[in-house]
Amino acid sequence: MKKLLGLGLALLCLTSCSSDDEKTPTVNLDQLAKRWFYVSTKVGSQKTPYDGNLPCGKDYLEFQANNVVREGDYYDCQQDPAITTGSYTVEEDTDKLTTTIDGETIVYTITKLNSKEFQAETTFNNLKITYIFTSTP
Repeated sequence: MKKLLGLGLALLCLTSCSSDDEKTPTVNLDQLAKRWFYVSTKVGSQKTPYDGNLPCGKDYLEFQANNVVREGDYYDCQQDPAITTGSYTVEEDTDKLTTTIDGETIVYTITKLNSKEFQAETTFNNLKITYIFTSTP
């Protein structure tokens, strides 16, 4: 009887521990592939609204299929924005996003990503910088 009880406890421990080891994703990476409009930047606790948007158009990052990223920049209210194209990769297990645009590579950690909001942080000169985007212009 003791062996049967011991075996039952061992099986209970094994089944209850196995689900704890599975990693649940912190962000939904399926939401990344779209156009994201700049909202603000946060350095430490200081949040600064993005000042590059114009009444005629809002600057954006657009993540497309085949790991293509496009950066749209409106200036002087021209009809079409200046577009710079680059590439990106995402490490799903760590939520690391690496972009290379115009020869500059930046590694971010995605801290929030859903259908309406996208936040990614990086470190520059020992400062943690968080970029905040929205999916609606």
